[in-house]
Amino acid sequence: MSYYRYADFKKACENDRDNVIPINNVLENARNDFNLNTKSQLLDFIQNDGLEILTFVNSKDWENNPNKNKPIKVDAYEFTSMYKLGYIAFMHNDETNKWLIKSFHLSSNRNMAIYLAMEKAGLINKLEEEHE
Repeated sequence: MSYYRYADFKKACENDRDNVIPINNVLENARNDFNLNTKSQLLDFIQNDGLEILTFVNSKDWENNPNKNKPIKVDAYEFTSMYKLGYIAFMHNDETNKWLIKSFHLSSNRNMAIYLAMEKAGLINKLEEEHE
């Protein structure tokens, strides 16, 4: 069971954008894996239901939390976007009242055989061009 309500996170992506912070390599991965080039594009993608077939993976303590005395939970989900299987993990820091997007990238569970076959057939680039 998720620790946070996804609806609260999604709402923050729409109405409280200054308090949603991509950390680590989130923006680089969003750009490379999903052609989302800015924080604004990433948050638009989330708030506009770009995370299709959202599936809860797990909820666990943030391993890299600098304050070990105040645990912060991280919720992780897999989702689809067109032909891609993605992964997002986020958390909320009650002290700062900020949502942190910890991870946003292609899922390691994706079926590479199908992806590579589609890429070889030239379908990957066609699909990306149609959705730009």
